[in-house]
Amino acid sequence: MLGNNNGFYTKLLGDVNLEGMVIILCFADHNIAEITYEKGIDKMEIEFTPISEKLIFPFDDFSLALEKAKQLAIKCAEEDAQQDQNI
Repeated sequence: MLGNNNGFYTKLLGDVNLEGMVIILCFADHNIAEITYEKGIDKMEIEFTPISEKLIFPFDDFSLALEKAKQLAIKCAEEDAQQDQNI
């Protein structure tokens, strides 16, 4: 779990149905989105997770958390590519 002290944090999840890792973006103990790079780094996808309560947070903090999650996805994809070359 990687946090950035503004309520947001990320978790890494391996999914056997996907190629690569899934980056889970969380806020205040809620999973709010999943970021995947299965289709490639230039075609990353984000799926927002439905939650039952209203969350309010500063836009800039959310934007920063998304960028950090994106950079983490890029790093994971690069590591995956490196491991694939070593096989």
